[in-house]
Amino acid sequence: MPAYPQLYERDRLREVARLGLDRGEQRAYLTEVVERVSNRLGTPFAMVDALLDDAQVFLAGCGPVPDWIAEADGTPIEWAFCTPFLTEQAPRAVADFTIHPEHRDNPLVTLEGMRSYIGAPLVSSGGHVVGALCALDLRRRQFTDLDLEYLTGMAHETVRRIEEHADPAP
Repeated sequence: MPAYPQLYERDRLREVARLGLDRGEQRAYLTEVVERVSNRLGTPFAMVDALLDDAQVFLAGCGPVPDWIAEADGTPIEWAFCTPFLTEQAPRAVADFTIHPEHRDNPLVTLEGMRSYIGAPLVSSGGHVVGALCALDLRRRQFTDLDLEYLTGMAHETVRRIEEHADPAP
């Protein structure tokens, strides 16, 4: 049994496709969001991702993304820090991945040096978690409740923008 069976829920995957998030292409209309998040939180990285059934694709990002990740437009789903949003739709932060049981062996931690994370789920108007808005740092750090509140508001703004740009439902 996979760790997150919600990845394979047909209705969720239909919503991802309806919103056009199943293609790993950069969306310029989300660039401002990730830049604002990175600046406000003081992190070198911020991104919007979509959670497919087998991969995490990046829809917008800022920061020095490694070439091999940029070329693939994402990572395998097993590496995604955002999958817990599929079971709990609350923002979350991780102060230090190197001691976090679920992620300490993740190649993004062991090879690329990711240490801390803050994220909020992207919940569509249909009620499905389609991805996340997150920020990452190469150093250990504590994020505050105000940071989580800010990121949640920006996640709502992100969903609004995504839905504005989606093809109308048939």
